[in-house]
Amino acid sequence: MAVIDDLPPPERYAGVEIMAPILFLPRVFEPELCRHLIGLYEAQGGEESGFMREVDGRTIGITDPGFKRRKDYNIEDKDLISALQARFVRRVVPEIKKVYQFKVTRMERYIVSCYAAEDGGHFSAHRDNTTKGTVHRRFAVSVNLNDDFEGGEVSFPEYGPRSFKAPPGGAVVFSCSLLHKVSTVTKGRRFAFLPFLYDDAAARLREENARYIGDKGSEYRASTQTAS
Repeated sequence: MAVIDDLPPPERYAGVEIMAPILFLPRVFEPELCRHLIGLYEAQGGEESGFMREVDGRTIGITDPGFKRRKDYNIEDKDLISALQARFVRRVVPEIKKVYQFKVTRMERYIVSCYAAEDGGHFSAHRDNTTKGTVHRRFAVSVNLNDDFEGGEVSFPEYGPRSFKAPPGGAVVFSCSLLHKVSTVTKGRRFAFLPFLYDDAAARLREENARYIGDKGSEYRASTQTAS
């Protein structure tokens, strides 16, 4: 027991704090754009958001408030989607290319998400690419749209307890294979833009696996999707 007592805390098992291999990028979105996206959610409301699981060889959506509690608004305005893509092409894609030598060409999912204290908003530890329908995902991006909340921070348990809260318009970028979680929001509401990024090769994989999505499969075609 004395040997155990003398060991460093888990996050310093290597003698120093181990940093999760993520990108922390400021000013991906301007304040005006953040306010606009929050306004869309507040005007339209959000729907309960689930998560994907592999069941009998198929990728299906599941809701479990004990594992995840979040509501999402799906952006459908094509001009706004183009504007969001433009910010990523200018401010996120080059950083991923520089740090990871990976060229992003595709973006999946355009949503404004809300983790609300009144709902106990949170997302337990998970990975984003563990099913046939999600294995194409390469990077996840978490762009905070506000900072007037408590809790709701992203952390990476495999690398210690440190958590991250980007400023409004700032982003946390990380590999979809990293275990990560969002702590419970204890005050206010956290709004975020949460897309996935991938490339043309992954798009072909996504098309190949589209038949495993849900009961009937997805109609996704790599050749018809707009590159980011």
